[in-house]
Amino acid sequence: ASRLSTRVAKLAEEIKISLEYDVAAAKKARKKAAVAPTSCGMGIVVPYNRRTAIGYRKLHLMGDELRKLLTRIRNSSGGERVQHQAELDELINWANIANDESDFGASLQLGRDLLNHDAAFATQAKQMLVTAYTLLGRTAFADIARQHAAQRRHG
Repeated sequence: ASRLSTRVAKLAEEIKISLEYDVAAAKKARKKAAVAPTSCGMGIVVPYNRRTAIGYRKLHLMGDELRKLLTRIRNSSGGERVQHQAELDELINWANIANDESDFGASLQLGRDLLNHDAAFATQAKQMLVTAYTLLGRTAFADIARQHAAQRRHG
């Protein structure tokens, strides 16, 4: 690890890149750039046109209410679980409609919240995240979402 760190420092010096990182400043910049909140607190950053309101649309269920629904799904069974799952399926449908109308941020927000809540939602999270990242042109993140969701289901 020491050799690697030395090589990275030498390369950074050669190409004039600072390895100093101001975490507080980065958090502040991220918060300012965020278009909408997520359950992890980082928010989502997507291209958003304030004049046309294209890029993000608020879904009817998010934040604490979404977390409560996801907890109800995990803690219920039978018909009650089917009813709660239907609510989530409707929310996913609304996020997909938002994608059709270029509001990709809705799927990104929902996918991140699903992935952060519980491994049981990894499949739905993957669907939302891969779609959102692909539509946003962030294919590397789509690949990461696929791999992370697969690990969440197995680990």
